[in-house]
Amino acid sequence: MQLRSDTKSEINIIDRHFNVKCPHCTAFASLSPISIPKYELLERYRPKDVGVAYICNACQRTVFLRFSVKYDFGNLQLDIGPNIEEVERPMEDFEHEYLPGIVRSDFQEALSCISNSCFNAFAAMCRRTIQSASAELGADGKDKVQRQVEALRSIADVDDETFDIIKAIVLAGHDGAHPHLPALSQERAEVLLELMKDVMHQLFVRKKKLEEAVLRRQQVIEDKKKND
Repeated sequence: MQLRSDTKSEINIIDRHFNVKCPHCTAFASLSPISIPKYELLERYRPKDVGVAYICNACQRTVFLRFSVKYDFGNLQLDIGPNIEEVERPMEDFEHEYLPGIVRSDFQEALSCISNSCFNAFAAMCRRTIQSASAELGADGKDKVQRQVEALRSIADVDDETFDIIKAIVLAGHDGAHPHLPALSQERAEVLLELMKDVMHQLFVRKKKLEEAVLRRQQVIEDKKKND
């Protein structure tokens, strides 16, 4: 994505759209740029990254994205990198009411970390959540978690390096800190997030919902008997 001193080339930025989860309406929507940086100011101050203001095409609220910059003043242009950083992220939610106390607290904190783009802190809290869940489930808790992690390869196209890092975060270590692992990128954090949601759902939410359905069914039968 290029920006030149010639304002006509700004069309390269204007025509580039992104699809993200809007931090305001939480819809997965396309974004359209409405405010782009001026070449003259970037040439003067030479920041390492720049921000572009977009409008969410679902709710019409402003969304900010950040890009790295490469300068080529010999050709009177600069390249805005392809990787984006979301300045604002939507708060991740989950059916917390189905999780037992300490597991709920740990997972809520994990979701708060990723919502604020603290990806390594998110990884540490995921490990703590797994430890809490294993303790809650008893002797076979870790085996249940491990089966869910191994199932990731069969349901998602995850590269080996990402899978190994996620497996190490979830199943290895002791205190949740993993300085020997590469810093967790946003893309890998999002894979870990979906895995954690699936693990929490399978270990706790699914069972509780089934129990609720059985109780509702029993209540209907009892009420019917009373009315007969």
